[in-house]
Amino acid sequence: MNWLDSHCHINDEAFREDLQDVLDRMAENEVTKAMIISSYLEDYEYALQIHDERIAFKRSLGIYPGDVDEVDEKLFDSYVRHYHDEECVAVGEIGLDYHWQKHNILRQKEIFARQLDIATQLNKPVIIHSRDAIQDTYDVLKAHPCKAVMHCYSDSMEMAKEFVRLGCYISISGTVTWKNAKEPLRVIRNVPLDRLLIETDCPYLTPSPHRGERNEPSFVVHTGKKICEELGLEEETFKKQLNENYHRLFGL
Repeated sequence: MNWLDSHCHINDEAFREDLQDVLDRMAENEVTKAMIISSYLEDYEYALQIHDERIAFKRSLGIYPGDVDEVDEKLFDSYVRHYHDEECVAVGEIGLDYHWQKHNILRQKEIFARQLDIATQLNKPVIIHSRDAIQDTYDVLKAHPCKAVMHCYSDSMEMAKEFVRLGCYISISGTVTWKNAKEPLRVIRNVPLDRLLIETDCPYLTPSPHRGERNEPSFVVHTGKKICEELGLEEETFKKQLNENYHRLFGL
């Protein structure tokens, strides 16, 4: 049983010059499954071209909350058409982000809710982004129930439990390896193992001992090993659980 990266952006410009090397390092570190996330139609088309016989890639597409001001009905419909694609196994990342923008909160909620409803109609899971908006994210999701994962979860252990009660999965990034990782450690100790996933969110949020470098999927191993260390788990046991969770969520 191998490692997986449930959320990566290897279709990002940061990987255009050395993508093959990145894929080689994934295989060398036994990261053999990965979900490629796209927020733009062009990135999604590029993600469809990424293949490696050693790695099982899946793809998702979603309207990122920071982009809702640019989304008219014509563009929204273009996204929805791709949500129907067999290759698009999930809708995301979608959600709310009040860190950079607060002038368009109602529009963010509207686009978020509409995408949740479409995902439910298509029986596809959603990948949720939430930054400085955790209560509103919870409220919208509760009003529009959907099979979901809280991507790169960085809020409180108490709220993580509430999302689990809604049926959500909690995905942990490399921040759990950082020296100030008090709350992420509380989260992993209190979320059921059958609701945990791990991710890189590369090229962002690089785990220790690679902080300061560009993140990449092979680094997810550090996140997985840290969780095993903290929970006293055998790596093979945790890998098996991660793969079961990943397949259960994404219907693979």
